[in-house]
Amino acid sequence: MKPPKEVTFQGRVKRITFANPDNGYTVAKVEGSGSLGLTTLVGRMPGLTEGQEVEVKGKESVHPKFGPQIEVEECKIKQPSDAEGVERYLASGLIKGVGPVLAKAMVETLGPLAVDIILESPKRLAEVPGVGPKRAQAIAEAVAAHGALREVMVFLQGHGIAAGTALRIFRRYGAGALDVVQTRPHRLAADIRGIGFTTADAIAAKLGIAHDHPERLQAGLLWILGQARDEGHVYLPYEELIERTAEQLKVDRELLGPAFARLHEMQEIVAENLPGGGRAVYLKGLQVMEDLAARELARIAGQEGLLSPRRAAKAVAWASGQLSVQPSPRQAKALEGLLTAGLGVLTGGPGTGKTTLVKAVIKVARRMGLYVALAAPTGRAAKRLSQASNMEASTLHRLLEYSPKENRFLRGPERPLEHGLIVVDESSMIDIWLGAHLASAVGPTSRLLLVGDADQLPPVGPGLFFRQIMDSGAAHVARLTEIFRQDESGLIVANAHRILHGKMPRLPSREGEGDFFFIEQKEPARAAEIIRELVASRLPARFGLDPHQDIQVLAPMHKGNLGCAHLNSLLRAALNPAAGGRPGLAVGDRVMQVRNNYDLEVFNGDLGLVKSEDDEGLNVAMDRGLVSYAPADLEDLTLAYAITVHKSQGSEYPCVVVALANEHYILLNRPLLYTAVTRGKGLVVIVGQRSALKRAVEHAQPIRRYAALDGKIRQCLAG
Repeated sequence: MKPPKEVTFQGRVKRITFANPDNGYTVAKVEGSGSLGLTTLVGRMPGLTEGQEVEVKGKESVHPKFGPQIEVEECKIKQPSDAEGVERYLASGLIKGVGPVLAKAMVETLGPLAVDIILESPKRLAEVPGVGPKRAQAIAEAVAAHGALREVMVFLQGHGIAAGTALRIFRRYGAGALDVVQTRPHRLAADIRGIGFTTADAIAAKLGIAHDHPERLQAGLLWILGQARDEGHVYLPYEELIERTAEQLKVDRELLGPAFARLHEMQEIVAENLPGGGRAVYLKGLQVMEDLAARELARIAGQEGLLSPRRAAKAVAWASGQLSVQPSPRQAKALEGLLTAGLGVLTGGPGTGKTTLVKAVIKVARRMGLYVALAAPTGRAAKRLSQASNMEASTLHRLLEYSPKENRFLRGPERPLEHGLIVVDESSMIDIWLGAHLASAVGPTSRLLLVGDADQLPPVGPGLFFRQIMDSGAAHVARLTEIFRQDESGLIVANAHRILHGKMPRLPSREGEGDFFFIEQKEPARAAEIIRELVASRLPARFGLDPHQDIQVLAPMHKGNLGCAHLNSLLRAALNPAAGGRPGLAVGDRVMQVRNNYDLEVFNGDLGLVKSEDDEGLNVAMDRGLVSYAPADLEDLTLAYAITVHKSQGSEYPCVVVALANEHYILLNRPLLYTAVTRGKGLVVIVGQRSALKRAVEHAQPIRRYAALDGKIRQCLAG
């Protein structure tokens, strides 16, 4: 199959068939210079209106339903220069208060230079019949605002910034966007998602902004703190912050002192003394969240448990008779402690009986006539919790009633959750931001039970919320270590615990039996082909698995022969050949949501299957049902035939195929392998190099994150 042809195209916009104001995604019919008929342009072209002249660069493609089109990668919008174009532009609906009739009158009165006249001499609009002074001013302001958007678009696209990002810049700064971009471009890195410091710095360099300009130094410090947050840190030690910033900006350390002081004065950063000496430097928002979490968790720890110790012992005996599986003596002791705690933590690996104890705690709470809330960080984890408990469970965002319009949780100290018991599963996935909001929403008569596996990977977001609660001493911690859920043929659970203890996994004694396999292949390219064969044919034939629904491929990273990007390409070609090599998503594709979308009620990590395509976009079967994605929402979907181990947290699959090679060396460690293996419910197949498997098993790699929640909880308890 030939790669899509790169083209440059010029023409006049005759019709806009779709335009999303949120991200600029547009479908336009354009009359090309010297060409017959209309050409369809699709892509991000914010500010595009009928009558404008446009020059685009992109790729030719053929949509299976809508035919030939150009997928726009770069767009330059020109002001219309003749009477017809100006009239179409003014009547496009973009200029508030101007319709087709008034647009015609404006052009007849002011001529083809109507737009320039409006901008330079807005009072002349009063010459147009039916336009009074107030209306003239409103029209002039609308034309000026659109002109400002166009100027920003032209300037930023000339510096390689995508149209959607340019639109976010304009929305953030309004009419002053061009001034900010041209005089203080480093602000973009801190203010705008999608623009890194490197891009902002490149713009600044082209504009001649000095290497040691104070705004560059301040932006650099904020950038390094932002990078640290993305790496999982809540703060950075002062010395490390200064050293990293000086190295990245290639400036002397001494220059950063005044920049640091200025940011501190503006309260964009906060510095706190560390117990062992030195200073911790926070982005203001993270410091607020960590302090809030510490205060609220200390409060919850001081609240009454469900029962007194004496009554808890009797309740354990009663609950044991209600369960299909009798708790062991250690489990019974753990349950007794959890029933007496305002703040409880239940942790343990697969097969240790966490679900049994959660059911028991719920039964006791309901026997007492209390309302019980069940939640988890992701939709898939909530669904599993619901199935295990036979009760409704929700995502934490839904439990805390997140409002997209207000960009905040409606549940909090002023309107707390009033449930007698709140159980949160997969708590190891909770970062400091979500954890702080959860803790602050727990009511004064509620109990909070956090359930999770402390040996899994830390959360994707900053902090070590779950682990540091355990380390703080504030919560009653029940750690389960006995393994119950295994039999002679089941190796997944046993091997997960072997990996935890630094031992190589055991393999089936006879080929073709068991539930845990390792296929050694030293060549990564050949290993990728083996994974394709396993998913597409071998595993479905041998175990009766549906390759679209039952098998999930996991890899440590995106890049490389055994990275998600390459594996997705191979698996898509095998499982959805109708999609071919076409860009974008197609019917039959396995996809993942990569950002929370509260309007659609789909969340980061949710998996789905593209079922159909229509004029409005794609219809995707997700866990909660069929979801309709408009073109503007599709940027948050990605192929998910293969996903990273991090993205798999909180999920279980009938079968996982794990890619493991030395090309993943930097990420090979015990928590990653343990997390990958424990995603498989019925079958685990590892494909790759034995040396990579050995490295992952032996490399314990204690989690190193700068976070102080545990110490702050202790301070709150002591104070």
